[in-house]
Amino acid sequence: MSNRTLYGTAAVAVLVAAATLSFSALNAQDSASASVNTASAVEAAAWSDNVTITMDTAANTFRFESDGIPSHGFAEKYLIPSDPTNQPFEDKPIEFFDIVNSADYFKESPVDTTITTQPVYTDAVTDTSLGRIGVALSGAQIFNDYENFERSVVALDDQVVHDHVAFLDECNGHTLVDGTEYHYHGIPVCITEGLEQADAHSVMIGVLEDGFPVYGNQGAGGAIVTNADLDECSGHVDVTPEFPEGIYHYHLTADEAPYMIDCYHGEVEVAAMGPQGGAPDFGAVATQLGVTQDALMDALGNAMPPDFAAASEAMGISEDVLRAAMPAPGQ
Repeated sequence: MSNRTLYGTAAVAVLVAAATLSFSALNAQDSASASVNTASAVEAAAWSDNVTITMDTAANTFRFESDGIPSHGFAEKYLIPSDPTNQPFEDKPIEFFDIVNSADYFKESPVDTTITTQPVYTDAVTDTSLGRIGVALSGAQIFNDYENFERSVVALDDQVVHDHVAFLDECNGHTLVDGTEYHYHGIPVCITEGLEQADAHSVMIGVLEDGFPVYGNQGAGGAIVTNADLDECSGHVDVTPEFPEGIYHYHLTADEAPYMIDCYHGEVEVAAMGPQGGAPDFGAVATQLGVTQDALMDALGNAMPPDFAAASEAMGISEDVLRAAMPAPGQ
């Protein structure tokens, strides 16, 4: 089935759902104790042809597999910073960037992750890290707002265009500097424009690693959702087309940062995501630094962003050496 047909079918389904939607929203306290199962919604979602969804009812999980290339395509050319650590980029001249042809530069980056279908809301939040924090209908990945470990440079606010070539494409996405790991830093409009109706709540456009669904910036009746309507993790409890009884869910926004999801309000095993989720290959970093991986992990700790000064002191190396050994942040 083509993506156009898939999206068209989804749009009809949304209209039918909207016509029968009844308001019975849960409040946040109820959501924390409610038993939520997303399996039916995940299985029925309009995943693109390059995505394989495998449900495991015994484990209450689903497996997401894709080639990592967005089904909607991408821009013909992109700006790639010559030094990805020299941020922000918005004030850099054209000489700072390489202009690449995406057809030659982009690489398949297989995504394979298993996500719970019984997400558990927690009062305590967990910061999202650089790298994959969720998956989208297009087969691409969802990243958080930031380009750097310090969480001080917001990708959408760091947009730059030279000679009509942009750092971020019109879908609010791009790859890492090596052409891998295409991901979104904002509303993936190339998905939402094919699915959403002006007078209806957004449809589910993906799922975060904690299992809770992700939506665009339309709420009930198509009202635009802003950060003021959401909690500290860009979520809230309300009914959606897929969950007429209500569910905690995330919204991507367009008014101001945060545009993406900067923390999880669900239980999540962040460390389990591993390098494929965009986290550094700590084994390789440790080898380069001449220390054990355990020593590196102990020095970095669990804080986001890491305290590089304290970590370098703990390992007896310079902060510049440590930063150089860490992979470039996932812009």
